[in-house]
Amino acid sequence: MFGAMLHKIRPIARSIKYGRLLRRAEADTRTCDSDPVTPPVAFILGCGRSGTTILGRLLSAHRGVHYMREPYYIWRTIVPSSDMIRFFGDAGVNPHCVIGSDFIHDDEIQRFNSCMQAELKRSGSSTNRLIEKTPINAMRIPMLNALSPSSEILHLVRNGVDVVRSIKRLAETNAYQLGGRGTWNQWWGRDNCKWDALADDAKSMGWFEGEIDLLKTNTQKGALEWVISLDEINTHRNELGDRLLEVRYSDLTNKPKPELQKICEHFSIDSDSQWLESCCQELDAERKNAGEQISLPPQLCAKFNELQRQYGFEGKAIEV
Repeated sequence: MFGAMLHKIRPIARSIKYGRLLRRAEADTRTCDSDPVTPPVAFILGCGRSGTTILGRLLSAHRGVHYMREPYYIWRTIVPSSDMIRFFGDAGVNPHCVIGSDFIHDDEIQRFNSCMQAELKRSGSSTNRLIEKTPINAMRIPMLNALSPSSEILHLVRNGVDVVRSIKRLAETNAYQLGGRGTWNQWWGRDNCKWDALADDAKSMGWFEGEIDLLKTNTQKGALEWVISLDEINTHRNELGDRLLEVRYSDLTNKPKPELQKICEHFSIDSDSQWLESCCQELDAERKNAGEQISLPPQLCAKFNELQRQYGFEGKAIEV
């Protein structure tokens, strides 16, 4: 009986918690300094299920880092359309997965800077490096560039076959629930609004014309998310230049020390030997996700396999 009660209470408690965080972020935009933080906030991104959570957890233990784990309440405050899962309900705007620089004006920049200044203050040290992790921002490089043009970015990339199978599992297990209106899905959000946003964005940008409506399974929909995430990085690779560091999840787990040292150098933080040793002990070997053969329409299949080859990953999709 107690377990059943907790199952009912937790989603409501989560909604209350995140509602308070949203109100705090909104207050920050009215009360905090709007100058850019120095050094600029750094970003970790990559298609969900690519290992960004474990990397973020390691960096959160670094003495020189103030880590922000998927602060959807901040992004919702800055750009309401960024709430692609309707975490906070209906914002009165259409949610988007892909967000360009046309969404960013002086007001959005002011809100971003004020929220980051507030986070730096909460860290307790003006010398801390702010590092933020929101995987979906891989689809929002122009937005990040417009908000913080000097920020370093780390793209963590994982084998698409493993990512897609992991997305399928979460979307169908659906263990994490959130209170509020609508039916909540752990991957696709409230009433599948994330998938609707991703499909609409793909159509409006002319991706895989004629194929988006053919994607019916969580495996196929997850494949589209992985492909767009990586393709957006490739599209903006030249403009990012040396501000972009790409790390394969398999390399991070197989040879953690040199990869973590490279990450520290990129983010201009110390690669403390004690911290490095602790991280190496915590990282396990990459897990391979078993599952069905990935079958995709021709254009999406070709792009999926092209990206698999680009990054040297095993496995491929077949045409449906």
